Amino acid sequence: MQLNIPLDKQEVFIKSIMWNTVIEVFKTEKNIDITSYMISIQLRWKTILIKTNKPIINTEALMYDDKIKSLFTEKIKKLWIKFYDFELKYI
Repeated sequence: MQLNIPLDKQEVFIKSIMWNTVIEVFKTEKNIDITSYMISIQLRWKTILIKTNKPIINTEALMYDDKIKSLFTEKIKKLWIKFYDFELKYI
């Protein structure tokens, strides 16, 4: 069954799933909840900007970049949203 999510709504889904994925990876890998450090997720073409208020979180997120991308990709495919070859930037 394929969901038909309107294009204008896909951005909201992409940002929401990325937000939850970053939190999930940190919870799994480091056993810490970074929810309070997350500020925003922005989508600029094929770049997802992940903004936090702690530079150390950004640095550690780079170490988990591949895990974040693969988990995000798994989740997004389940919604039939085509979003490939993207880049993550931690700011």
